[in-house]
Amino acid sequence: MLKGYVDDSGSEPSAPTFVLAGYVLPAERWAHFSDEWAKELARGKPIKYLHMKETGKHFESGQFDGWELPEIEEKLMSLAEVIHAHQPLALAAHAQWSEYDKFKANSSRARYLSSPYKALFHEITRLMYHVGQHWQNPQSVDFIFDGQGDIGEEAVSWYSEIKAAFPPDARPLFGRTPGFEDDLLVLPLQAADMFAWFQRRRICQPVTRPGWVKIEELITNGFAGGSEIGSDGFEKAAADFEKVAKLREQATS
Repeated sequence: MLKGYVDDSGSEPSAPTFVLAGYVLPAERWAHFSDEWAKELARGKPIKYLHMKETGKHFESGQFDGWELPEIEEKLMSLAEVIHAHQPLALAAHAQWSEYDKFKANSSRARYLSSPYKALFHEITRLMYHVGQHWQNPQSVDFIFDGQGDIGEEAVSWYSEIKAAFPPDARPLFGRTPGFEDDLLVLPLQAADMFAWFQRRRICQPVTRPGWVKIEELITNGFAGGSEIGSDGFEKAAADFEKVAKLREQATS
């Protein structure tokens, strides 16, 4: 059995790009990963957790308050090496908020896609299905997402719809209903946060500092699939959810 940890970056509408990204490993390997991640958090100049947004110059509090850029880079490099050592499968999906707004303004199916998060959630599972199709022995994947409050609770209810929208041969790849956890407590989610942050930067403002370029290379070595959802992609996702909703209505009528 596999387990995937997924986080978002740019989920606020003021951000131009919304990314959902994360890593997949055999479930039993995540415990070792977490032990090594915790050691690197504590090593040298320690931090209690990693939130990439706290590395920004504009962020005046948090774990990197008072740190110089080379110190931040050194800490991120050590954490990136943990990711690289474990070679997780990496998946990412992104969308421009402007494309979602275009879809929402023009589609008759907009009510079936109340947030771009829903489509990106759908896309991550589609990417996993696409990768898993080529395996001789398909394995189910249990996904854990960073807590999203109300939208996280709603996402759980989407999962059965997402499963129903896929062909029957995809079912062996679907694990249990996804969970939503706190990334302050669940260390693999901090790695997913790092990956999602760098993916958004790659799209919006690629890193150029040599050390940061190396960090990005380390954490994307196992990249297995990525995609962008445009207004047409939102329409297709909404059509899938509409189809499932109508089937449910028929079943209860």
